[in-house]
Amino acid sequence: MYRMFETRADVMAMFEQFRSVDKADLGTSQALENHALLVMNALDEAITNMDDPEFLIDMLLTTGKSHQRFENFGMQIFWVSFCCFIVASFEDIVEVKVKG
Repeated sequence: MYRMFETRADVMAMFEQFRSVDKADLGTSQALENHALLVMNALDEAITNMDDPEFLIDMLLTTGKSHQRFENFGMQIFWVSFCCFIVASFEDIVEVKVKG
């Protein structure tokens, strides 16, 4: 997933805690790992509660509101992040299936 930052400096600039990390060190960045865990936990919570629309809507609205504090965060950054996540996930699945 960190590969997104290698090609999208605009996305990396959104993350204050990553700005000072050299791109070559992103794969071992504790700050990036911590953020990735937060994202994965949020996804897990959303998937777990898919059958509770009220909870899911509230959670997504809260998450969206928490990202409003970032000056340049918008739909374009969201979709770039989402697409990179899907590609990275697909690559991981293929790697697991091929390596078996």
